Amino acid sequence: MSAAVELIDALGGSGNIRDIEPCALRIRVEVNDQAAVEEAALRLDCVLAVVRSGNVVQIVAGLASDAIADEMGRILDGDAPQ
Repeated sequence: MSAAVELIDALGGSGNIRDIEPCALRIRVEVNDQAAVEEAALRLDCVLAVVRSGNVVQIVAGLASDAIADEMGRILDGDAPQ
């Protein structure tokens, strides 16, 4: 399973994600319900840190952030295999 798929699942699934945006070395994700986010499951080997505030979860994944965010976006849009 790819990091993108695991992160989507840990964020409460596609129905809990409003928006995904790569921001420099992190992935900024707006969610509907923070309670649905499994923070422990977000801590993959590629994830350096997780910051939560309001409806936003920021996943710090370093240089891999852009590629992971792009793959997450394609999965959520139905354009990539899971």
